[in-house]
Amino acid sequence: MLRRSSVLNHEVLKSGLSRARPRVREKVPKIVYRLRFESARPQELALVRAVLFNLGFREGDLAGSCVKDVNTIELFGEHPGRINRLEKLFKRLDLKGVKFRKQKLAPEDWLTLWKSRWKPARLTKKIDVVPVWCRRQYKLKTGRDVIYMDTLLSFGTGLHETTRLLAQFIEDKKGGFRSFFDIGTGTGILALVAIKNGAGDVLGVDIGGLSVQAARDNMKTNRLPFRVLRADIQKYSSKKSFDFVAANLITADLIAHARKIIGFVKRGGFLGVSGISLDNLSALRKAFSTLPLKCIKVSKGKEWTALLYQKRM
Repeated sequence: MLRRSSVLNHEVLKSGLSRARPRVREKVPKIVYRLRFESARPQELALVRAVLFNLGFREGDLAGSCVKDVNTIELFGEHPGRINRLEKLFKRLDLKGVKFRKQKLAPEDWLTLWKSRWKPARLTKKIDVVPVWCRRQYKLKTGRDVIYMDTLLSFGTGLHETTRLLAQFIEDKKGGFRSFFDIGTGTGILALVAIKNGAGDVLGVDIGGLSVQAARDNMKTNRLPFRVLRADIQKYSSKKSFDFVAANLITADLIAHARKIIGFVKRGGFLGVSGISLDNLSALRKAFSTLPLKCIKVSKGKEWTALLYQKRM
């Protein structure tokens, strides 16, 4: 008899949905589709998350809440074909106790929903992230700093575990680096954290045009200048090396491009990697064990892990 996990994997493969990381959207879609999953028991939604993560979705792609003992997970996408395949997949899986429904949202409905759910929040021990539309009512507390963000629907808020863990590594090494390289910069939030913690020479690269624009907009909003380039890390080359390199990527990409990534790190410099699910931690550590790196810290969240390495001299 097949185990439950085997059944889930079988249905995932039958669905024809790619496990590859979703590509960055290059335009604001005219229609956004929402899949909403509900259950009175959080462990039942854990199965939903397992399926979605197996398909290549990340924590930052999902929105979750618990209101009046009803637990929810929401997933948004612009491609009706993919959403329809997901809907059919979960109908076949027939997860007991889990209800789900699909909804079509117009851009103004999506953006209103997005802004209503994103509130000021703590990113690190010393830095808060505040959406620009909350700027007037936000009151900075003594001893804390702030980064203001204005993001499109494609990029998330920067407050999911993968970003928080890596941002804390950067803050923990305050004053210990001057140059910083952010691979897959997205909104530029880690680059901004690096500047807040003493970096003066900062470069961010991302394959998505909207990501680059978002990073530049947030740079101007915070009046913290850094360089941003549109580039594919597989093809990007530079003779320059950095005191601190951050790479918030999926585990497969971190392993596949590990040697190229550490090539950007100075001897004695730091490498922070994140985007690693707890299930993939051992595989990542095994792959990195052959590299000229010393692991100096492992931080685990509820579902994700980040590691801080130092390049050997």
